Amino acid sequence: MNVTIFDNPKLISLLETCKDLPTPPGVAEQIIGLSADSNSNISALAEVVSLDPALTAKVLRMANSPMYARAVKVESLEQAVMMFGWNGTLNLALSFSLVSKMPCSSKKGLDYNFFWKRSISAAVSAKHLAKVVGIDVRKEDLFLPGLLQDIGMLALDKAVPDLYKEISENQHQHKMVQKVEIDKLGADHASVGAWLLEHWGLPQRIIDLVAISHHEERYAKVGNTTPAENCIEVSNVIADCICSDEDKKDYHYAANVCEKLIGLDEVGFLENLEGISQEITEAAAIFELDVGDPRLINCIAEQAKELLLLRSMETLKTAEELHHEAENLESKAKKLEDSVKLDALTNIYNRGYLEISLKHEFELSVQRNSPLAVVMVDLDYFKKVNDTYGHDCGDKALVYAVEILRSCVRGTDSLFRYGGEEFVVVLPNTGDVGAESLASRIVEAFGSKNFKFQEEISFPLTASLGVATQGESISFDNWEDLLNIADYCLYASKANGRNQYTLYKEEDAANSATG
Repeated sequence: MNVTIFDNPKLISLLETCKDLPTPPGVAEQIIGLSADSNSNISALAEVVSLDPALTAKVLRMANSPMYARAVKVESLEQAVMMFGWNGTLNLALSFSLVSKMPCSSKKGLDYNFFWKRSISAAVSAKHLAKVVGIDVRKEDLFLPGLLQDIGMLALDKAVPDLYKEISENQHQHKMVQKVEIDKLGADHASVGAWLLEHWGLPQRIIDLVAISHHEERYAKVGNTTPAENCIEVSNVIADCICSDEDKKDYHYAANVCEKLIGLDEVGFLENLEGISQEITEAAAIFELDVGDPRLINCIAEQAKELLLLRSMETLKTAEELHHEAENLESKAKKLEDSVKLDALTNIYNRGYLEISLKHEFELSVQRNSPLAVVMVDLDYFKKVNDTYGHDCGDKALVYAVEILRSCVRGTDSLFRYGGEEFVVVLPNTGDVGAESLASRIVEAFGSKNFKFQEEISFPLTASLGVATQGESISFDNWEDLLNIADYCLYASKANGRNQYTLYKEEDAANSATG
């Protein structure tokens, strides 16, 4: 939600006239002044920090905390400043001084305990991620913008006292808080925070990072962003995971954002979440902030692991269900496709599909200059079967005939029911010799045994065949002519006594041409 305070002049006026806005304490003002002075140096910064004993103690405590795991103890402020560097010391010193002087409790309105818990969580996350990503800054440089990304809420709580009171029960849902701010004020607290920090005179790099910290459209449009901006955005999402109510923690979303923006996969996300959780309790102790039971913070990574594992199992289950559903749909689609192609009684291809298939095979034959044969089969005297024994017997005889034909054809051949008791066999890459061989096998197979229907009915079932080939010695203009010639030869077999095959030969074609 890319909204800014500058879209709402009334809000700017309200903030400017508010007498109770947060202001940086004296030490923080001096540190901010040093950041704006191009002639200042680390020694000057150390001198300002040393004026506040409590601040000095916190900087030293941070330097010696497990978050840095140094083999040699840092004994002096000068050593700590050298370790953190100019920007790192500046950021940490400002962080300590601002937190120590900002309000930490309220009877109504903003939940300050939750506010600081979320702020320290975001700050630690940003610092930790800076190290993981390996960006060209000290990791402390992202601590302050992480800490201050919600600072605008403190200003809004003073300028619009009833804003957060109305959503007191939902303040732990950060996206809802942001939506309420935009709906009521036309700007969110990230934009207000950037405005406030600009008035304080903080460095522009910190202001810019706070301003973009809640821009969710960056998740979808990653590419024109810096690693520091990505770390701040991810720190915002991780802070939501750590601080939200149990039923509102969305670890899956956080893991996705983490992978999208900083390239950390789910395993890396969980490993770093564990480290971040430990560092939060350490940082909270140094900042003297109450973040609740440390054991609950430290078990967040384990909880995330369990929830992500459960989500993965659910996803796997869903994937399996979708796979089974896809298989079922594919099976149904195939059955539907077969029902269009197949003859219902004999379960072989029907006449409609013959026309499609034979046309395709004929075109291939012409393109490849390869032979193609067609054998037409007609059961002899089949009308008598139906008239004498009934259509049930006739249907069984047709199924029997198909069994015989299937036993004769090759795996590369295709068998079709042309209509009634007529069948067609299409033989790719087959000339006269192969076609005659098949026709002979079919005639012999039909004549080798009787068809039996029930126990008392048995009779011979023979067939007459017509055979035509294309592309060897004879070429046809189209597939229809090839099929018609096979049909012509079939009737020649019937005229010559049935129970035989007739092959269309080259001399037949010559006689037809001269006749």
